Amino acid sequence: MAKSIKKAESITHAEALEKASINCGFHSWKNFQNQLKNVASIQRQETVKALNKDPYRNLIVAAINELLKQKKINFDVDKEQPGKAGDMDGHFLTKLFGQNCAILWREISYQELMITVWWKYDHSKNPQAHLTGNERENFNDTPLADKRHYKKFVGAVVYGWLERLTGHYLMGQDDEHIGKYYVRKGEKIELEELPFIKPEGYQSDGKFYS
Repeated sequence: MAKSIKKAESITHAEALEKASINCGFHSWKNFQNQLKNVASIQRQETVKALNKDPYRNLIVAAINELLKQKKINFDVDKEQPGKAGDMDGHFLTKLFGQNCAILWREISYQELMITVWWKYDHSKNPQAHLTGNERENFNDTPLADKRHYKKFVGAVVYGWLERLTGHYLMGQDDEHIGKYYVRKGEKIELEELPFIKPEGYQSDGKFYS
């Protein structure tokens, strides 16, 4: 993570280590080193790869946690009109695992939410960012630019469906029903090395409704 931060922000490796430590929940790089010494073998961070989990589902879980934390979405539904599609749509730019990302959400039929993550998103390099009218980036599921330009400004575009009516869970299991619209070369390996994220107030898998 420190290497990625160093490259993205053009800072020293020492500064990147400090930021990476804080992003992972430690007070500082020194605090991280001290804790490693204290818990040597039993508290090694559980990574996606070590637990044999799907890296894209893990990324979406991290995004949903952030959406809930920021109160951008909730689990309130209208059970008297279950088929109703509401207007809980939007997007915001944030950081996940220390990387710039865009998180998008869109309420569809039966009040489920489509959650999309643009991983390692650089708005300044998006060719549609500063255009006008219908050509301007509108953050609607996938970037407007031609897909051949994606590698210049986004690392991955993945999505899944959050069930809210019959339960609170991300549909499917493992890599099942997780959409991967675009993944830049090398990004899957990096995503596999990220910490495994546990869902907060919902389940990370469950029945899929088509």
